[in-house]
Amino acid sequence: MSKLSLVIVGAEGRMGQRVIAMASQDAALQVVERLDMGSAPANVQKGDVVIDFSQPEGSLAYLAEAARQHKAYVLGTTGFSKEQEGQIEKWARSIAIVKSSNMSLGVNVFFSVAAKIAKALPHYAVHIQETHHVHKKDAPSGTALQAGGLIEKATGQKVTYESFREGEVIGDHRIIFKGTTDRLELLHHAESRDIFGAGALQAAKWVSGKKPGLYTMQDVLGL
Repeated sequence: MSKLSLVIVGAEGRMGQRVIAMASQDAALQVVERLDMGSAPANVQKGDVVIDFSQPEGSLAYLAEAARQHKAYVLGTTGFSKEQEGQIEKWARSIAIVKSSNMSLGVNVFFSVAAKIAKALPHYAVHIQETHHVHKKDAPSGTALQAGGLIEKATGQKVTYESFREGEVIGDHRIIFKGTTDRLELLHHAESRDIFGAGALQAAKWVSGKKPGLYTMQDVLGL
């Protein structure tokens, strides 16, 4: 049985290093190329699937090349502008892209449950609090915005956000549904970055061979 070959973009970053380490423990996977800022985008051709945890500008260059080379893509990078999001949608007409602000399997179940609660309680005010490490640049986090977007789609009401940057916190997200007589909260706490790596590797296996399109982890999990 042949292994699924992976190209890792952002290989020197924290997430890139964990993805490489975790892939090395999976008999079905093989990392064949490690890329970072300054690496030649053309090297994406060496693998079956590209996994990208980098920065928006770098991701766009590698995505453009992957689209030319017809390589499936798992995109975990966050912080894209609306214009950049539009470009990603354009490339998804040529290749299969799994894009998520959070690759964690648990977080994506969290998204699904939050959307169901919002649909059941459409008149509740919703506030999202997120906490991450002091090195994180974007705020609110992509995860918070993705959860908020799902809730706003279900209710038609605006979600408010609050961001905290503390120490080396990997990622905490709390969704508060506030009614006139009660309050309901959902919390997801990340204890290790391995949750993101495990999700990315599962997404890579799932997206290999898929038709062009812009997919999410909800698709990967069948939610």
